[in-house]
Amino acid sequence: MYSRRAVVTRVEDENGEGPVALEEEFPMASEDEFLEDATDVISPFSPGSFFADRFRLGAPLGTGGMGAVFKAEDLMDQRPVAIKILLKGAQDEHARQRFERESEILASIDHPGIVSILRHGYATQRRIPWLAMELLEGDTVASLQRALAEPLEPDLAAYVVAECAAGLHAAHTLTDAEGRSLDVVHRDVTPHNVFVTLDGRVKLIDFGVARAAQRITTTQSGVIKGKFAYMSPEQLRDQRVDHRSDQFSLGVVLFELLTRRRLFARSNQGATVHAVVSEEAPPPSTLRPGLPPALDAICQRALAKRPEERFADCDAMRAALNEYLGTSTGEARVRERLAGLMTLSFPEARGRASSSGQLVGEASSAATGPSIHPRPKPRRPLWIALGIALAIGAAAGL
Repeated sequence: MYSRRAVVTRVEDENGEGPVALEEEFPMASEDEFLEDATDVISPFSPGSFFADRFRLGAPLGTGGMGAVFKAEDLMDQRPVAIKILLKGAQDEHARQRFERESEILASIDHPGIVSILRHGYATQRRIPWLAMELLEGDTVASLQRALAEPLEPDLAAYVVAECAAGLHAAHTLTDAEGRSLDVVHRDVTPHNVFVTLDGRVKLIDFGVARAAQRITTTQSGVIKGKFAYMSPEQLRDQRVDHRSDQFSLGVVLFELLTRRRLFARSNQGATVHAVVSEEAPPPSTLRPGLPPALDAICQRALAKRPEERFADCDAMRAALNEYLGTSTGEARVRERLAGLMTLSFPEARGRASSSGQLVGEASSAATGPSIHPRPKPRRPLWIALGIALAIGAAAGL
């Protein structure tokens, strides 16, 4: 029995009014508990069953308040995948819209920095929404932070954020068939939605609250979607946001990776909103002396209160981070060290094959050194996959 708890911030109450912040815990069910719930609400989905003329369901990976995720086999491509299904009890119009929005956006993006969707559709006469995604072994940046006793090395933090910036830029520059911008904005860039695989790849996940201009229905007026401590000032003011809002959120992630300190989180949501809107972010080096000035400058620019004072786009932010990496140790070596850190932080996974086919642990020797100190504490049994993160993301309000 594997269990995992996640603190989820919702900013929409049960009547569709907001903002209101709720902190909840979503335990990952045991397999028996999951099946008892899942077979009732999403029958005929069950391990061993087939659907869409292509997939055979395997073990359940997890369930959240609204979504369930199975490991499955793609019989056409002969590879494991994650199948995400909207639970019957969550199939109101709002939940369906969010699920469909995530499916449409992910299906439109082909980029190594964003989890790829293989297929999506509706199953059975009840039209249960589902999507099939690549299955990844690893964990979120939030989990990695908790596993470590100190902040990430500057190079590793810069690499993670640079890869996220590349994925975001791919989303931001999506166009329709006629070449018109879709104006996609993720709106929920947080450490919980940045996924690191065991071989050092970085993936942005959970586009469930993303906004695309071409959709008729996006966000109800007056309802703020996302997590307050990572929102941009314009998002908290409920103003129209563009790609630069995601850049601000990514700047918060970079600051927290470098310092292991929450930047804007306060004791209550009102104080958090005030901090984001009114308080200037200090340079990371004020909390972690010795950080390179280049990272201070990148952080400060991404965290500018006025969107026009930030980088022109996430690609420019990535270029600045890669320039820093190029003058330190180089991007390829940093990825090897990140893979080694994942192996050290999650030793139960050593020797298993990752979804890319590389044997986990091959790069672990690159991670040795005085700067990497995983926190010495017993860890939960490890079957970490993208499906777990997706289930928790679903619980945050599809």
